[in-house]
Amino acid sequence: MLDKLDYSLVPYDFAFCFDGKCRRASTCLRYQASRYIPKESWAVRVVNPERVVPDGDCCGFMDDSPLRNAYGMDHLLDNIPYREAKEIRREMREYFGTTHFYRLKRKERCFTPEGQQYVHDLLRRYGVEGEPVFDRYEENFGWECNPDTTA
Repeated sequence: MLDKLDYSLVPYDFAFCFDGKCRRASTCLRYQASRYIPKESWAVRVVNPERVVPDGDCCGFMDDSPLRNAYGMDHLLDNIPYREAKEIRREMREYFGTTHFYRLKRKERCFTPEGQQYVHDLLRRYGVEGEPVFDRYEENFGWECNPDTTA
């Protein structure tokens, strides 16, 4: 359960849920964030109440646990021989996509926990011990998670 939330971090198109009777409401980011909507907000985006499954597995559920995101990789490959570092960068560009890779590099996007795990595993394959060290870390929520909206 969220004790506080900086509402300015909530994306403008985030869909809230108001079903406080849902068995997962106490840990659902959609419900927990709805408790912090300021009175000045005229309208907000809401999950269709017909799609909410209060007694089962709701497709809109989002865990309200903060994520530890990493930014930047200025020194990630400093202690790795050039040839290996070049190959690691190539594999990272393939995995993340060229545009996303350079946004990660410029700190415009974050390495999610899953992305950090990929980098960790990639470095292991090249024999690099220890944890990857990114430029900075921030805790935030997985706002970008959206369920399939076509069903």
